[in-house]
Amino acid sequence: MNGAFPGLAAVLAAVSLTLTSCGEMTQLAQDNSVDYSNGAVKLHEKEESVSYESDQVFTLDISIKEGEAFPNKYEIADYKALLQNPELPTGCEVTALCGLLNYLGFDIDKVTLADEFLPLDIEGATTMREAYIGDPKLENGFGCYAPVIVQTADDYFESLQSPCYAVDMTGRSLKELCYQVAQGRPVIVWSTIDLIETPANYVWETYEGEEMWFNDFQHCMVIYGYDFEANTVSAADPLAGNMKYDMNRFNETYELMGDQAVLICGNSETKGKFVKREDKPESPRLSRNKAERKAKEEAEARIKAEEEERRRAEEEARRAAEVQPATEPAPDEAPPVPDQAEEPPADAEIAAEEEQE
Repeated sequence: MNGAFPGLAAVLAAVSLTLTSCGEMTQLAQDNSVDYSNGAVKLHEKEESVSYESDQVFTLDISIKEGEAFPNKYEIADYKALLQNPELPTGCEVTALCGLLNYLGFDIDKVTLADEFLPLDIEGATTMREAYIGDPKLENGFGCYAPVIVQTADDYFESLQSPCYAVDMTGRSLKELCYQVAQGRPVIVWSTIDLIETPANYVWETYEGEEMWFNDFQHCMVIYGYDFEANTVSAADPLAGNMKYDMNRFNETYELMGDQAVLICGNSETKGKFVKREDKPESPRLSRNKAERKAKEEAEARIKAEEEERRRAEEEARRAAEVQPATEPAPDEAPPVPDQAEEPPADAEIAAEEEQE
């Protein structure tokens, strides 16, 4: 995604992009000199998953057991890239998510997913960790980070009462993501357009005073295969289609974007009881459709309140008119003339004065 939009106070700068990595890091992820041609790897042990039945909460074990190895190469043969253009020219993140959901058997299109479930911030008042900044339907939209895609996916699953859920894999090494692919689980990753290595060059300040840096080559895709021997990664690129990228270069851009990744646990056939997760990201921003519905509901509530106030005022005026005094004259009747004493004739007054003289 590139470009800028008018409502955002973005300025050019030449600095390195730094992101908070919330996932657990392994020694392999910290060693940038690792040779990916070495093949299978062994990683540390993580927590065990909880078994479940159809009336229990679904939990998928995505941990890598100590000493566990995986194949030198693997590719999900039937994974097809979903393209973002022309409907979402800067909506690579939600397009990547939609393509993965479609692969997992969910019937949803990218525009509906974006309009109904993607938290949106047109003005740039917050960060890409809380909402998509800009508009994915425009050429000058910016983008979003992993927590926003996790919320988008989980909101969609909640609308279906599906037990599936998204996992923020930020901080995991590329080899750890390849392990997930080897288990048949494609992974959404943040990289750059054409794997261009460039620092963040836009910055704005949120309403809360936080600085947000943006790389205008930021891009999102899904990895569905790898080959340590050929040193390649198979990626569903929303701009380019199904691609094979050099693994070392891909890893550099993946790290440049903060090692951000999202995994979906389960598919459309997964059984289990839906329970809203306590750790699910909850952005204060709403999706486009939800914001429009809220604005419409608020407008209707305001009109209703004004109408109620008008009816109440009319009723009070009617009651006041009914209790007016009965002797009060009607507005169109003239009031009676009060009785007055008759004045004596002028001649009588003159005669009386002469007698006094």
